[in-house]
Amino acid sequence: MELNPTTAQGGMMRAVIISGCALALGGCMGTTGGNEASKGPRRLAAVEGYTAANDASGALVVMRQAAPFANYEGAEAKRAANAICGGAVASSINDTYRDGAWVFPMGCGNAA
Repeated sequence: MELNPTTAQGGMMRAVIISGCALALGGCMGTTGGNEASKGPRRLAAVEGYTAANDASGALVVMRQAAPFANYEGAEAKRAANAICGGAVASSINDTYRDGAWVFPMGCGNAA
């Protein structure tokens, strides 16, 4: 049976084929925003009294401007890191104290 392109049946078949192609191409396009890793390092918020930067490995290094942190001040450093990261430092058991600064090896989490 040959389909006539002027009939409803032939037109329906073309619509299905065109819709299928559009869906297939749409899957390749991706969404706006893309992959989180492709966006580069997160912009760090300025927090009064603290300085922060990402080191070469991507770890977040938090320093206090007045007096350097002591190794027992991890809770204060984490509060500052949360504020710097917009609410979600990626804290772990690998967070360390080094030379008056606290280092969060996993950097900022996925906060907005």
